[in-house]
Amino acid sequence: MVQVGSRIVRMIFFAKDYCIFAAMNITDHEIKELIKLVETKLGRPLTAPVDFSLLSLEIEKTLNETISISTIKRLVGYVNDEHHPSITTLNLLARYVGYRNWAELQMQLDETTSGSLNDNIIQSSSLAIGDELEIEWLPDRYCHIRYQGNHLFEVLAVQGSKHLQAGDTFETLVLCLDQPVMATNHIHGEEHRPIYIIGRRHGLTALRKINKE
Repeated sequence: MVQVGSRIVRMIFFAKDYCIFAAMNITDHEIKELIKLVETKLGRPLTAPVDFSLLSLEIEKTLNETISISTIKRLVGYVNDEHHPSITTLNLLARYVGYRNWAELQMQLDETTSGSLNDNIIQSSSLAIGDELEIEWLPDRYCHIRYQGNHLFEVLAVQGSKHLQAGDTFETLVLCLDQPVMATNHIHGEEHRPIYIIGRRHGLTALRKINKE
């Protein structure tokens, strides 16, 4: 199931016995806005351990649910952590600030932004056969791909990756900046991979559609 609109909510890919849940498309802007709402509700900024403890107690008192102090520290960047908060944490904080869940808060945030996120998402269903894309991911990986139809892409050129080569094919429904690409039915030479994740840790750092003259 893939829900695609102004927001990618969740992607689930089934490949034989594999079931991959892709990370929700969460932007740094949304996290910062959530923190602002939480701080407004709490009545103080979240800058010190005493603030994190108070928020944890307030959420337990208000919602009768718990959130760990370590989770709050990671959320506000008090400790280094590359991962986005879980959907459970986001739902809990969204309810704390007056929304039914995180998805509802995201929709509200979408309505108050320019909508530039859509420029960072390419759905395979929106492409024509022969359209070409360039993608990049860390560390210093580059791939030039061409759309073949039916969500299928052919790799034309690769730099820096041992897991992709020219002539490979894979299927994907959507490519999104800052998110990994879930490449299913990856054909790598004579090898078939049910799923290969491009940009697993940090997602795509660049996503471009090549304009042909």
